Amino acid sequence: MNYRVYIGYDEVTLCVRCKVRTPCDVRLKVYDEEQANTVFTNRYTKVTGDGVFFVRMPLSPKVAVVSIYCDKTGNIPAGSETNLYDVTIEKQPLQKKLDVLDFGKGNLREFILFAQRFCYNAGVLKTDTYVSHAGNFEIEYLKGIMAANGRELRTPARINKNTGIMQCSQRFFVPYTVPMRMAIVCHEYAHFNMNEQMENEVEADLNGLLIYLGLGFPRIEAYDAFLEVFKGTPTAQNKQRYDVINKFIRDFENQNMYLYE
Repeated sequence: MNYRVYIGYDEVTLCVRCKVRTPCDVRLKVYDEEQANTVFTNRYTKVTGDGVFFVRMPLSPKVAVVSIYCDKTGNIPAGSETNLYDVTIEKQPLQKKLDVLDFGKGNLREFILFAQRFCYNAGVLKTDTYVSHAGNFEIEYLKGIMAANGRELRTPARINKNTGIMQCSQRFFVPYTVPMRMAIVCHEYAHFNMNEQMENEVEADLNGLLIYLGLGFPRIEAYDAFLEVFKGTPTAQNKQRYDVINKFIRDFENQNMYLYE
């Protein structure tokens, strides 16, 4: 079942409630009505009785389409749906924690504006080089990121440790949600602009998440972004990274924050 929700590009949290007659996996997808490949969440959860989803949207379209349906039966019209019913959608204020961000360092404000614009539009952008308004940040948007031997790397993004120029893979970014893209570029930004040890992945994970979460982006999409990155390399090191990321997100949510040391 699809519902049109006028948002008008505002920062918002959508609260989507539903009921099911028998337990099932309920899928929720929220996307831009007018622009292709611009998805804000695409997830499912087991619902028994009443279900509720919160979709945090620091970036939003003029009109969002909210698709909600039983994963097993698929997205069928409301008149044909017999199990899922009583869907309500409420717009609520978006909670942000901008006080955790230091806008005086690393041209952070310029980066955020540039990154958000790029991530919102990455599903329709052509491969090209994109530069921020003041020229301090540059993204090379490539079909795929190549190694020195000419083989394509299984990475969605990387940053040059000498120039700070970022490369993003169109192959990965197009199917990602907008928040997943943002989590990735914040991680890369952190490597060059925030880390004390530039090549330290865990430090970049947490510094990037500080930006991402401070802006009010959804926690679940951050998990999805890192899980996608780790999926091809299920190493003990990546398992440890995920555990640290998980603790950081939970502590941030509970306002029991810590920083990487």
